[in-house]
Amino acid sequence: MYINTASQKLMVSSVCEALNVSENELDDLFEDCYNNLQKDHHIFVLDNQYDFFKEYVQEHLSKKIDSIYFTHLSRRLNDDKDNNGYNLKDVLTKETSLSHFLKKYHMTFEYDKYIRMYLCDKEVNLNEKEYYYEYLRQRFGYIYHDYSMKGLMFADDIKNSTDYQMAEGGPELLGYLYLLIDADEFIDEFIRKSTFYQFEYLVPLEQIYFDNYEDLSNDDKQCHIIIKTLQRLYFCKYDPLFNEEDNPTIGIIDNITLSEKYLINKIKIC
Repeated sequence: MYINTASQKLMVSSVCEALNVSENELDDLFEDCYNNLQKDHHIFVLDNQYDFFKEYVQEHLSKKIDSIYFTHLSRRLNDDKDNNGYNLKDVLTKETSLSHFLKKYHMTFEYDKYIRMYLCDKEVNLNEKEYYYEYLRQRFGYIYHDYSMKGLMFADDIKNSTDYQMAEGGPELLGYLYLLIDADEFIDEFIRKSTFYQFEYLVPLEQIYFDNYEDLSNDDKQCHIIIKTLQRLYFCKYDPLFNEEDNPTIGIIDNITLSEKYLINKIKIC
């Protein structure tokens, strides 16, 4: 089974099923957490809450979690009909809708130890000190190789999240590439010829990792997704604004392609 993180209601029903508890028992858990860790406390420590829920999950988990609900926000060019989830290296260096668009502006890319960028067939030297060169060095693998497709753990109330607002304006990378070329219409053309989507995948557990928890075993991942869902439901009750700023990132391991067969929903936003 999986924890359906599309809405608060579905999260509650999924967690209750996985733990074999009732909604009343879940409410009792949240109240115990509040009384023990937050009420009359000057400081509320999230790590302590994590451990509090972890003990409960380990005691009650009765179903195997084998898939993860993965929400990916992306502005895609209108001629892009490919619903596979590609890593950045493949998006830039292979025959994709985005790479074809960038070629119109004389930008091409190759991979050799890291992503190399070419402008008018001349390799761009990214070893400059300006902030946008530093960003590109990081994204292109000069420091570490993380090109993986990223998603969000929770889809509830997603429009109020910072990630939503950033993704709506197109890939962050384009804003930095724009600074390297002399083409004022670059971003405007991309926005005009693209559509903002919410992709929802159901991904096998072993194909994902959680940011800041990259070393979890598959068994640990099962507990982790439930614990993070419990934390979100807790804040839905006691501090809803907290969730707007806290939507954990999920990545696809080893920069592999996320197959279109795992796509369960594609929502056109604007």
